[in-house]
Amino acid sequence: MGRRGKRVIGIAVLIVTLALCWLILALPNSLAALAATPQFWPPLELAIVLLLLGVAPHALRRWLAALLALALMTLLLLKLADMVALQAYWRIFDPLADWHLIAPGWNVLQGALGEFRALLLALSVALGLGLVFMLLWSGLARVARYRAILPGLSMLLLIAALLGWQLDDRQPLAGSTRLVAEHVTQSRQNLRDLAALQARVRQDEGATVAPQRLLEGLRDHDVLLVFIESYGRVALDQPRYSDTLRPRLQEMQREFDSAGFGARSGWLRAPTVGGQSWLSHATLQSGLWIDSQRRYNWLMGTDRMSLAQLFERAGWRTLAVAPALTRDWSSNAWYRFQKVYDARNLGYEGRPFNWVTMPDQYTFSALERLELSRRNRAPIMAEVATVSSHAPWTPIPPLIDWAEVGDGRIFNRWADAGDPPDVVWQDSERVRRQYLKAIDYSLATLGAFIDRYGDDDLVVIAMGDHQPATLITGEGASRDVPVHVISRDRRVLETFTRWGWRTGMLPGEAAPQWDMDELRPRLIEGFSAVETGTSADGG
Repeated sequence: MGRRGKRVIGIAVLIVTLALCWLILALPNSLAALAATPQFWPPLELAIVLLLLGVAPHALRRWLAALLALALMTLLLLKLADMVALQAYWRIFDPLADWHLIAPGWNVLQGALGEFRALLLALSVALGLGLVFMLLWSGLARVARYRAILPGLSMLLLIAALLGWQLDDRQPLAGSTRLVAEHVTQSRQNLRDLAALQARVRQDEGATVAPQRLLEGLRDHDVLLVFIESYGRVALDQPRYSDTLRPRLQEMQREFDSAGFGARSGWLRAPTVGGQSWLSHATLQSGLWIDSQRRYNWLMGTDRMSLAQLFERAGWRTLAVAPALTRDWSSNAWYRFQKVYDARNLGYEGRPFNWVTMPDQYTFSALERLELSRRNRAPIMAEVATVSSHAPWTPIPPLIDWAEVGDGRIFNRWADAGDPPDVVWQDSERVRRQYLKAIDYSLATLGAFIDRYGDDDLVVIAMGDHQPATLITGEGASRDVPVHVISRDRRVLETFTRWGWRTGMLPGEAAPQWDMDELRPRLIEGFSAVETGTSADGG
């Protein structure tokens, strides 16, 4: 190859490398910004990259190129992680804590695409990212050879970046640097917030209450705390969902009325959205605001009593019914449920529904068979985490006669019903329709369970664990989830009435909106024969 050909290749590499660096630095960290009008002004950081390459000594150029390539790749990964976190959880990625999400994210991906396709996708992404890094490294090393023109080119890019910042108010100056600073600031704030939370852990509302008085107003009642996966306020506020789900709740109320049950409803603000259900579970059980993995990990190492421990102390048998769990649950070292029912010991012999291990109807049927139907037993407090309304929301079985549920094999006929997730998820509207079907099924199943097996001693507090992802809610949704209490005991219902909860299964706009961590102290105060310092009549 002649000198001219090498020069052409060199110029081409220079242009491609600059374009790739420009793309990474200009890339926003959210899908909403990505879909907006693109920005054509050069990023300020690109001028700095070229200036560093232009002034670096010859012996350090290749290592500097590698360091800059690594920094750009880290920035790219951070922005991609932000896109996922903002879409799913409505917050930016936390590099210090969110690595814990890789395992559950992989489980959901396998459930949606199948193990082979999920593995193929993961390998393709890893290969693509590796290729980008190699292109950046080799390209920046070649760019460094043009050190004579790099300072001048850097100056031109600097002027263009400053001009763009002045002329276009959508153009941030050094946007990538600001993003990194935002992540650093968030991590530091999270640490400060955690320190404040550590001071609160010793203020335990129930730890000093005498066992014979603790939760006395619920004595001899079976108390079920039911988390309905992805059941958020959007289900009752947006017409595409509420036109079906509000009538469903009204129908449930009519059936409850016929069976002698009353209901009260309100709103809770969840600490998470789109996923990480365990943060909501921990928030309810601890009475502390657990809105990050860092806080969750810290809580697991404290000696604060969980709500389950308080119920046990007051005489209840405590259960965790968690069909999503497929292996030993290390966090129960903190929760201390006396018995954990998971996918391995609930007795389900049917096929899974993609990621969903078993339909909700089987979960409730197993709870009745294994625990509630037993005679001469202590009252039960159970936290039940249903999963049929978990993404990918397909397929959804019908509600069948409870006498036919058996060991669950009857559900096999619906395990492959309809299109698989990788087909459904190609169409956003189909995904939303499947979400609606899943929530409708979960609510109908809960209502049918109470109608079939509920008695005078049953108290059910059912709530969403979090709002679904932005794909379902759209932009700007709240963190609110509905919460309902269902019971035949009018004294229990009256306590919630005093707190302002609305009569029936529809919360309405006037219903109180509590943070989810408020429910634990409210239950302790409202149903224990003591004064703990908070007004029981507050809304």
